[in-house]
Amino acid sequence: MAEIATPATNLAPAFDACRKAVRAGNWNDGLAAWRDALGTGAVPSAQDTLYRVIARIRSESDPLAGIAELDPSMVTDNAARMDVRRIVVTPFVRDGALAPAAAALRVLVQAWPNLVDDRRLLASVLGRLKRWDEAIEQADAASRIDPHDTGLLASRIQLRLQASQVAEAARIARATLDTIEAGDANAHFWLTALIRNGDGALAARMASALDAAVLPNERAAAAAVQALLADKRIDAAIAAGEYALAAGHEGAALRAVIGQAYLARGHHDDRTVHALNHFARGVELAPKDLRLVSAYGEALLRAGQYAESIEPLKKACELAPEMEHMRAMLARAMRYAGRHGDAAEELLTLVRQQPERLRFQRAAVAALSQTGRKDEASTLYESYLQKRADVLPATFSEALRQLDQKIDSTPITQARLDWAWSMRRDTAHIDRAEWERAARWGYLVDYLLLEWLECRESQIEEAMSLLGNLDVAEAFFAPLLATGKGFVIATAHVGPMYAGLMTLELLGIPSRWLSTTPSVTRASYASALISTADQTEVQVAKECLRALQSGYAVCLAVEGAPNPSAPRVMFEGQEVTYSSFASRAAYRLGLPSLFYAPRWQKGEIVHTFEMLPNPELGEDVEAFALRWQAAYFGHLRDHIAGPPENLRLSGGIWRHVTSVDRSDAGKQAGAARAGSVRIEAQVRRHH
Repeated sequence: MAEIATPATNLAPAFDACRKAVRAGNWNDGLAAWRDALGTGAVPSAQDTLYRVIARIRSESDPLAGIAELDPSMVTDNAARMDVRRIVVTPFVRDGALAPAAAALRVLVQAWPNLVDDRRLLASVLGRLKRWDEAIEQADAASRIDPHDTGLLASRIQLRLQASQVAEAARIARATLDTIEAGDANAHFWLTALIRNGDGALAARMASALDAAVLPNERAAAAAVQALLADKRIDAAIAAGEYALAAGHEGAALRAVIGQAYLARGHHDDRTVHALNHFARGVELAPKDLRLVSAYGEALLRAGQYAESIEPLKKACELAPEMEHMRAMLARAMRYAGRHGDAAEELLTLVRQQPERLRFQRAAVAALSQTGRKDEASTLYESYLQKRADVLPATFSEALRQLDQKIDSTPITQARLDWAWSMRRDTAHIDRAEWERAARWGYLVDYLLLEWLECRESQIEEAMSLLGNLDVAEAFFAPLLATGKGFVIATAHVGPMYAGLMTLELLGIPSRWLSTTPSVTRASYASALISTADQTEVQVAKECLRALQSGYAVCLAVEGAPNPSAPRVMFEGQEVTYSSFASRAAYRLGLPSLFYAPRWQKGEIVHTFEMLPNPELGEDVEAFALRWQAAYFGHLRDHIAGPPENLRLSGGIWRHVTSVDRSDAGKQAGAARAGSVRIEAQVRRHH
């Protein structure tokens, strides 16, 4: 007579040996016991069959074939469910066999649809398989079963972030903000979703409500600092980060974002001490973290530690060979460390990897020239110019007309626009959008002048037609020229600055211009250029002094500096690069100097000329340099206050503009509630 399963266990005694063997991990013994039981005429129940299926799943090379036999009816008993979790799912997940694990879990979910744990694990496994829609479906279903479980809410947000469904992740984060407490281990998912969706203000408010004393982990601390930083609450971000460290949180991500906050504030010690210290510690914690390694290398470069920056920049290039920005930074570090040949090779690698990125070709030309490979440099430069010429319209007037189509896509940072807007003279009846369009047009037209000057020299008269009447300029220069001596023309990165060279050429003024044009150029105006692209700073300075002593006017943008660690001074609330070389040269040689800025007026390029101070009797060079600097920036400030098309918004004073700190717009981060004295003490300890 066939054995029948008893109601108490739902297992036929004949199949008990199979069950015990499988639970002990003896798959072949279990299968043999199964066959023996069948030989007695016993009839297996669904649960009896489960253990034969498990033995097959674990013993065969293709576990999915066995899982295809797995049926929800086999796991209606909780003990059976737990055996599938323990014997099938857990080892598969541990060994990375995620597809079989997901298939087995799906059967459990079908059998136990209202159980959260299986859905939670299935969502995680599907996420690791990048089966995003299925993973999200399971996480959502689990959260509906237990809507108060913040871990499930976090999974819903995290999976959507991983699936690039950022807007949906942020929607859930916004809708569930009131469920998160400061000590919740998953708080960083809410912050991350809001930050990535551009909800910086809301993320910052959430971060401000957190208290470093109860933050659960360094991920939450890092996300809080990132949220404050994204909302331009820079001081608050720094304070929150330092206090989080003082509270015992530590990690590479936290160090990285604190370092970025110091760079965003941008004071001298922020750049050269604090940011470097945090990045260095972060690299110790995560030596293969690309973001940290690259940030550390670039920060060292910009701090003037050129030789020291090479190793981390090299490491970044090894971690991400396709990361062109890092290779360009590595080449720059090598150049300023005096390794010109190595710099040239790195740039040539970029040229080969990215032949369409013309800016790398210009840098490679300069590097080749500086290392003495003049013929290669010249050939590459001519090819580079031709590629640029090929995409220019046939006429300058046509190129001008096309600028309107490019205005909205012009890459100008909002910080620069905001800073310039704050300095405008006319504060009434100005539409901000129209003002910004005019500013962007000014940026575009100056670069068009450069394109035409370098690539369409045979048609340069077309661009010169924009120059207004030069009688005033000629009259201004007449007494300076009459002395037969040289003089300094101090300009800036404002207005249509590339029109300056054309102006002096038309006036017939013997002049030399500092320029980033490589010295291998064959342009007719090449003799008027002093190249900063392929000479050292000492070489450039000597050439300027020789030109001044020989009676030339030397024109230089004193707030422009190719050196990544050039000195900076304060100007209208921002640190801007500035060189006192021009004022010191004028003092040393006893020569006059003047401020010059081209500008647009009624569709023509006109010129601002203002004499700069001469040394007073008995005045030493330091006092004179400071007085000269004040006069120069006074004229520059007056120019910037004018029409927006005369701003230019690129290079020079614009290069290091940072966003206005909004820390005072909200309350200081809750994570920074301790007094500043206590924070500063902890800062020193953790540096």
